[in-house]
Amino acid sequence: MADRLVRNSVSLRALPGPDRGRGAIEPILPALLRGVIFISVLAAPFVAALLAG
Repeated sequence: MADRLVRNSVSLRALPGPDRGRGAIEPILPALLRGVIFISVLAAPFVAALLAG
């Protein structure tokens, strides 16, 4: 019985974990945006050449 109480109290402390998980995703977004900008800058001359024909 005491083991169950200890497990329950530990699991209740672990509940705020998703907040940390959500915060870990946020730094990915600026890196993803930089990657999209970088690839679009690299692709711009090729797109311009295709449009120029």
